[in-house]
Amino acid sequence: MKKSFIVTISFGTWKNQIWFMGDSEFSEFDKAKKTLPDMSSDCNNFNDFFNRVCSHFESHGFLRIQK
Repeated sequence: MKKSFIVTISFGTWKNQIWFMGDSEFSEFDKAKKTLPDMSSDCNNFNDFFNRVCSHFESHGFLRIQK
């Protein structure tokens, strides 16, 4: 059964919630969240940061969904 998960990210003053769906339990999502590298330091803008975060979670088996 697929479950939905939410992560809140921020880049400077910009904040956004990203929704993902996956077969994994919360512990797997939390593990992916904790291993999320600090990518904001070398990103040019919030779009770059947003795309990197999405790619990170997708590499852990979570697909981004629209809210």
